[in-house]
Amino acid sequence: MKNFRWKRILLATGLGTLVIFIVVTAYREWQVTQGWCVRFAPDGRQTAVYGDDCRK
Repeated sequence: MKNFRWKRILLATGLGTLVIFIVVTAYREWQVTQGWCVRFAPDGRQTAVYGDDCRK
């Protein structure tokens, strides 16, 4: 029974990590297509761009 509990914990942890990864990736894609993103230049400048400009 102890091994079964550890397997459940590891499975729940793995699935939770996968769900979080998928949610963060989906949010980032939505943010790029519908929202905004920030571009960083080598000299340290930051530029906020919106919509289709994020994909360029």
